[in-house]
Amino acid sequence: DEPRGEILSFIKWFNAWLESQTVLDESSGTTTNNNRRIAIHRQKVSLFGFSEGSTLAVELATTRQFNGVVVCAYGFTGILPRMAIQKLQGIPIWVFHSKGDDIYDIQCSNALVNSLISSYEDGALDVFSVGNVVKYTKLIPQQKNDGSTIAATGREHVRAALVASKNGDVYSWLLSQQ
Repeated sequence: DEPRGEILSFIKWFNAWLESQTVLDESSGTTTNNNRRIAIHRQKVSLFGFSEGSTLAVELATTRQFNGVVVCAYGFTGILPRMAIQKLQGIPIWVFHSKGDDIYDIQCSNALVNSLISSYEDGALDVFSVGNVVKYTKLIPQQKNDGSTIAATGREHVRAALVASKNGDVYSWLLSQQ
């Protein structure tokens, strides 16, 4: 039995859902007999995960059915299995994490990025190509005018997702992937 059975079932459902979408008639606000499919470029569907969702996004990416992945405040504390790293090879992944994250230590994202980059050491990509596939943005904790850190539980944890989701370069990068 496939250990990722539930995830693969979700992917199957998601693909069926994509195929079933219709467009509303904007003039009446209702569906019409002339419904047409939403134009979704299937090869451009990407994942965006935050916190626990980033761990799931990485797992979903191993199915190789997504164009790219953005993960924010990645929290998996274990070591990714070699098989998972192999399945992620070549999948564009951009990681965001704040050094001030008090929910998941930045070491979680460091370990993910190091695992992904080390998978390319066998010559699959040169050092300059890795930056097109694996990107990592480390955020410095925000500070007050007096230089002290703004201390609010979870603030820096959430900030990673806010910075990534408001960054136009993230969307341009995802859409530029082949």
